[in-house]
Amino acid sequence: KQWYQRRVRAHHQTNKRTKDMSRRGIFKLRSKSSISRDQAVKWESNFDALINDTKGVQLFTEFARKHHAAENIEFWLAVKEFRKKNLSGERLNETARRIYRTFVCNQSEKQININDVIRKDVQKNILAPTMTIFNEAQDKIYILMKTDIYPRFLRDESYLCLTRSSTEN
Repeated sequence: KQWYQRRVRAHHQTNKRTKDMSRRGIFKLRSKSSISRDQAVKWESNFDALINDTKGVQLFTEFARKHHAAENIEFWLAVKEFRKKNLSGERLNETARRIYRTFVCNQSEKQININDVIRKDVQKNILAPTMTIFNEAQDKIYILMKTDIYPRFLRDESYLCLTRSSTEN
């Protein structure tokens, strides 16, 4: 029950921030000049193109936030950055523990959807993390995003409207 209450509280805080950002105009990615038709169409046929495109991942994250799945994208991006940095020593430990506390541990408000076997494996290895500590979890989240939230994103009216309005240019 406590987990659920934390999750609901985190969701409401995220929604408040998102609505505030929308009012201030931070999410202007839907404008015709911002995303080309070719870019949007490329996302439709290539999930990797979407999540590796700055505008694409922002739009995808905004959509996921509305569907209570943003933590998966945030985790995937955090691990991607973690790997890029090629850390060692105390910086590696700090960064790995921060990602673990934010997304993996059972008390996390942004707990990702991975099975207990993977979660326990990460938990066991967090005492002496390596650069590959999150590989299995990240792969699982990638598959989840690609098979669940991505197809819904492609059917969403916001995305379809974006591709239609880009066609008119």
